[in-house]
Amino acid sequence: MPEIVLTTDKTMMSEYRNIPLADFFGCAPVERVPERLFDFIATPLPTKDGVAIYAPYGVRKLEAALLKGFPSEEMVVTDPDHLAQFVDERTKVIGISTMDPLGLGPVTMMFTFGGQYTSYTKKRFLELVQQADAIRKAKGKNAKIVVGGPGAWQLDARRDMLETLPIDNLVQGELDHVAVDVFKKIEDGSLPKNYKVLGWPKVEDIPPIVNPAMNGMVEVMRGCGRGCQFCAPNVRSARYMDLDKILKEVEVNVKGGKPAIWAHSDDIFLYKLEDKRHFYPNTDAIVEMFQAIMSFKGVTHSNPTHGTIAPVIADEKLLPRLSPVLKAGPDNWIGIQPGLETASGELLAKYMRNKMLPFSPSEWEKVVFEGTKTFNENYWFPAYTMIMGLPGETEEDVWDSVRLIDKLERELPEKIGPKAHFVAVPLSFVPLAVLSGEQFFDVGKEMTEARFALLYRTWRHTAKEAMYFSQAVKSVPPYLRPVLRALVSIGPFIILHYMEKWGKSMGFDVDKAFHIPG
Repeated sequence: MPEIVLTTDKTMMSEYRNIPLADFFGCAPVERVPERLFDFIATPLPTKDGVAIYAPYGVRKLEAALLKGFPSEEMVVTDPDHLAQFVDERTKVIGISTMDPLGLGPVTMMFTFGGQYTSYTKKRFLELVQQADAIRKAKGKNAKIVVGGPGAWQLDARRDMLETLPIDNLVQGELDHVAVDVFKKIEDGSLPKNYKVLGWPKVEDIPPIVNPAMNGMVEVMRGCGRGCQFCAPNVRSARYMDLDKILKEVEVNVKGGKPAIWAHSDDIFLYKLEDKRHFYPNTDAIVEMFQAIMSFKGVTHSNPTHGTIAPVIADEKLLPRLSPVLKAGPDNWIGIQPGLETASGELLAKYMRNKMLPFSPSEWEKVVFEGTKTFNENYWFPAYTMIMGLPGETEEDVWDSVRLIDKLERELPEKIGPKAHFVAVPLSFVPLAVLSGEQFFDVGKEMTEARFALLYRTWRHTAKEAMYFSQAVKSVPPYLRPVLRALVSIGPFIILHYMEKWGKSMGFDVDKAFHIPG
């Protein structure tokens, strides 16, 4: 049996049938979404003799880092269903990676009305911790349960919860350069229970993955540099992976049966940024990187994960050069997740002055509109995130955001016709990074008429886009497309109906979402 067993909960060990944006389904409340429906969408990843064939990228990165000091036969990556198969008296560490262990993430806090309900991410994480504890008591009394990953901060923020769970160590931070030392200290009992890694690894200390990742993910950049005060990646220095390292990970994924490559970064348009004063993108480097990926033998598709809006109009040649490389077109929309955040110039200037560079906060509405237009003209689909409840947010700030969504919805089709597409999702403010001392936004208690209007207006538009793309999406297997169309034909509009009733019960005028004051 292996010395180290790595796993994660079932909400993370699924590709959600490749339905666009379905990865957020784990944020849904168990009290409102039937478990049978969730399990139907969140199908488990395949295994071979209990060993995960694919795993979340963060788990694969930890696996690669640990291989610097532990032999491969002493380590296994598995899923919760096969965890007991690999634990016995020889097992020293059961490592659990988590994204949203207590349901405190921005998406989850919105979906669960500020935690009034329980998300699937929280339910499945707590189940896994108890399962791991039961297994070690029965089979592997020497094993320590260790939790880490991007959601580890939640257990640090809720230390009372941490103390009640059978967790021996909580580890936060980037582990690439210290993973072996950290795990050896876990094994001998010398690591503090709540341990934070200080500093970050250099690029040369970040090993490439050695086994394929979910969604064919590769890391092209880490950290950001724009300095938004609410954003955790901004507290990390920006580092760029060279092409050799990127292509090593592409090769691992392609050989493992993942020819569609997700190029992960905190902002793809900052890749190898040289102009750190005005943030004009390094278009040549971005195009070169995607050319290398798309030219790799066996790769069928590639798209970025996250990006910002301003670069695509700061360099008007960026998307026209990049889109042909990615084979963007009517049957191949390139998805990307940019942060729109707010339309309030005052909040932009206060919390995210660099987000719109090389433009100014007063130009943000134009940046968003022209950026969305440029995305769409080049067959890119932006899924915007917005933040509800930033400290100091006023009703007028929120109405500004409603007006911007209204402008996008009405005027984009006038400019570019049926190519006009976007979604915008308001998320709860979560106190991270510079704003870690602030309070969580409570959807259930702090909802106002303007916030309700923003929520309703964006959700209605998302429902319309879901209807459109359920007809066009190619990533979903043909036999599932009728099911997907049925779900999006009914589900979002049922939610809209209940949203209307909820708003009216609080005395809000739903019509104001369309006849905006001021």
